Amino acid sequence: MKNYQFITLVVLILLWIGSTHYILSKIPTKITANMLAIEYDKVWWMENYVKLNQINKQQIIAWLKAYEQQNWQIKAQPQAEVNNNWNKISLEQVKKITWENVYILWNPEAEISWVEYSDLECPYCKKLHESGVIEWILKKYDWKVNFIFKQFPLTRIHPQAPMEAEAALCVWELAGDKKYYDFITNVYAWSQVNWRSYSVDSISKLAWKMWIDEQKVSECIKSWKYKNSTWLQLNEWAKIFGITWTPWNVLINNKTWNWEKLPWAYPASSFITKIDWLLTK
Repeated sequence: MKNYQFITLVVLILLWIGSTHYILSKIPTKITANMLAIEYDKVWWMENYVKLNQINKQQIIAWLKAYEQQNWQIKAQPQAEVNNNWNKISLEQVKKITWENVYILWNPEAEISWVEYSDLECPYCKKLHESGVIEWILKKYDWKVNFIFKQFPLTRIHPQAPMEAEAALCVWELAGDKKYYDFITNVYAWSQVNWRSYSVDSISKLAWKMWIDEQKVSECIKSWKYKNSTWLQLNEWAKIFGITWTPWNVLINNKTWNWEKLPWAYPASSFITKIDWLLTK
């Protein structure tokens, strides 16, 4: 008897939930229909609706044309050739690394260089830069370790990343090394990452907040003068180290050319283990 009562109660509850959901689901539809009926009665409603649609369409087309014009050079850029045998590279190959447009944070003569290959729209890169690990490592090892940020925009998944890389290099040109790293820090701090980051205007405005000429930054970005430099960094390191994602950290002993890698964002302890080993090799 008790089982029968229990089953009956469950069925009634389910019926009540179902009927309530059905009634609630119909209310918005009726409200929307009534609102549309009122709008249809207004003078010139349909004509205004058509005009608004035309205006919206024109704005979308204009935006797409501007976006295409801004990014055509990026889309024409070939993808990096990836070295699938990066674990077999020789010390001589590492020595051939080109250090063009490399900006060193901390001691230029440091024994160990921490090189980060990074994408300014990458969520894991953002995590690394906001963790405080970089600053902590530089402080711990004093003048024995420096930090080098290199541009590695992942064009296929982050279409605005090449533009953001261009912006960072333009800031370096206009304001020097210290502002370059400050700008990168601020880009990550305000970035929403993954397709939702910056436009040329908004990233130029960010530079303006750092007392850098907004118009000059914007003009520099639109000139794409650092496109080849970024491409060389991306392609060379993909060929040597097989980099295909970011952040990719490479720790290099500048005396012996021994090196270690740390892909992704790791805690300070992981870097300490690698750096301590390299200081003895």
